[in-house]
Amino acid sequence: MSSDHLIEFKEVTRTFGSGERAVTAVDRVSLHVDRGEVFGIIGFSGAGKSTLIRMINGLEKPTSGSVTVLGQEISAMRESRLPKVRSRIGMVFQQFNLFHSRTVSGNVAYPLKVAGWSKARRRERVAELLEFVGLAEKAGQHPEELSGGQKQRVGIARALAAEPDILLADESTSALDPNTTGEVLRLLRRANEEFGITIVAITHEMEVIRAIADRVAVMDRGRIVETGRVYDIFSNPRESAEAGFVESALKDRPSAEDVQRIRETVGGRLVTVSLQDSGAVSTVLGSASAHGVTFEIVHGGMNTTKNASYGLLTVAVDGADAAVDAFIAELSSAGRVQEVHG
Repeated sequence: MSSDHLIEFKEVTRTFGSGERAVTAVDRVSLHVDRGEVFGIIGFSGAGKSTLIRMINGLEKPTSGSVTVLGQEISAMRESRLPKVRSRIGMVFQQFNLFHSRTVSGNVAYPLKVAGWSKARRRERVAELLEFVGLAEKAGQHPEELSGGQKQRVGIARALAAEPDILLADESTSALDPNTTGEVLRLLRRANEEFGITIVAITHEMEVIRAIADRVAVMDRGRIVETGRVYDIFSNPRESAEAGFVESALKDRPSAEDVQRIRETVGGRLVTVSLQDSGAVSTVLGSASAHGVTFEIVHGGMNTTKNASYGLLTVAVDGADAAVDAFIAELSSAGRVQEVHG
């Protein structure tokens, strides 16, 4: 395992059951997560994301292949040795999983008590973390007195308490409204940037990956069908049925119904063009009259990832066939172009 790889899966398969009833939740997955990055795992429900993340802290064992975490092959580790590795891995849950009998401070202090920290050190660390998540004034309250977003911030503080190397976030925003989701995602980004903690986030929500992830793996039916930098995957998704999750979730291409509606009201040929170099695309569009064609933007717009912006426009181009061909050829030199049929 590379010194920069905190997590590495090699040809990992996890099958439940046997015989005709066997279900393969994870199918020959190989991937790595580097030190200090935010790595997203995204896909439809049932794609195998939760099983994959549970193998990182040893809650699931692979049927075959190996999982190495923090330099140790956790997939081959005896149960008695797992607590030591798990103490270096924090976990943020979808449903918060707070102790209702404990105060906010008590919830955050719990893993420190288990780890044997002194009362003085626990008190100092809890105060530091509650300040970090913006809940210092809620220290003496109980979970039922908090909003969903506040509960999740307590969950994050608790996950960070013992200064872990890795933070696993399992659908950590899916129970929250959009505004609260934004607050939690900004908090996770701060944890990554200020503490240098490596984060693995599994989700079906595209906005989560866009907001915080450096790299992303797309899962479908237990397999990794695409992996790479978030910007690369979202700005230029693979054109395949397997990787259809990305295109369906991005919603930046017109659907069949959209195309039919557009054709009823707008003439010309429809093309989509990526905006990876929006300045170059704008220059070409500005030269439409010189080509003897007209155009109308009928679909699309800009989106933002953690580190960059990208977008996709669908344009109706009208004019003589030869002129339209020449215009589309020039547009292709400025951005990835695909003609829309149907």
